[in-house]
Amino acid sequence: MNIKRIIAGPLLSVIFLIFFAYLISNLQLVFDIGSKHIGAKVDGSELLGSVSSGVQNVLPDVNNNTTFIIENNVTPVIDRKIPVVATINAKSAISVESNLDGTNKIIFDKNSDAKLPIASLTKLMTAAVVLDNYNLSDTWKVDKIADSQASMKQDVKLGDEMTVNSFLEIMLIESSNKSAYTLSEIIGEPKFVELMNQKAQSMGLENTSFFDPTGLSSQDVSTANDLVKLTEYILKNYPKISEISQKKELYIIGFGQVVNTDQLLGEIPEVVCSKTGFTTTAKGCLLLAVKNPKNNDYIINVILGADDRFSEMKKLINWPTTCK
Repeated sequence: MNIKRIIAGPLLSVIFLIFFAYLISNLQLVFDIGSKHIGAKVDGSELLGSVSSGVQNVLPDVNNNTTFIIENNVTPVIDRKIPVVATINAKSAISVESNLDGTNKIIFDKNSDAKLPIASLTKLMTAAVVLDNYNLSDTWKVDKIADSQASMKQDVKLGDEMTVNSFLEIMLIESSNKSAYTLSEIIGEPKFVELMNQKAQSMGLENTSFFDPTGLSSQDVSTANDLVKLTEYILKNYPKISEISQKKELYIIGFGQVVNTDQLLGEIPEVVCSKTGFTTTAKGCLLLAVKNPKNNDYIINVILGADDRFSEMKKLINWPTTCK
């Protein structure tokens, strides 16, 4: 019995000392990790908060434009300099830097070859065919067929007579379906649509086809890639389209004030070409080209199939900044 006590006493002391040493070493590790992270720098930014492990997960806070670096789901460490990369929720999107000579740099691409209905982006081709074939000072009247097209908030009506130029302005700024159809009737709507498709082919828009001059049909289809090509062609050859489409509002003699359907005009700087589109099938579509003073070229942005085309476009335009 005495021998057992003699042996047990020192053995328990050794076990206790080992346990105590283990506890002290772990406490030191916690303090070491805390001293490394609290007030430390990431990319020049102070990290605020506390952490208790070296394993990191990243959680964005879109409202505050911050990124939370979460370590084992404890108190978030906030780095104000790490940008949030927002997700583009549209069916298709592309952002391209272009100098209009075929040398392009793709900034962002999501399903850019997907063939989708493009709604009123169709009217950009309508405008090109008008400029190819009409005298802008000629006058024309809105007839019953044109008047039956889906109406905008403020639109032309049966019997309205004005110049081709005025119809063109109302079509591009306010996306008037009645104006687009009226313009097509000058040479006949079937012939006009044929010219639209011929021009698309001559421009190399292999995945683009038109069914009507308005974009109301789901058979007016294209891809984001093709729409970049169309925009480049317009910027090179149709300054009139660019000039009209970037106007936030315009007073038209004999009609009144028209307001552009693109809500981003005035908010996004250096816009040189703009067109909105929406149908139930196509959902929200938006094309926006801006001047890029940095490289003296253009950034062409296209959104197709979006629930909110304007917020998606803003995310797309800000993509280069958020990805740096």
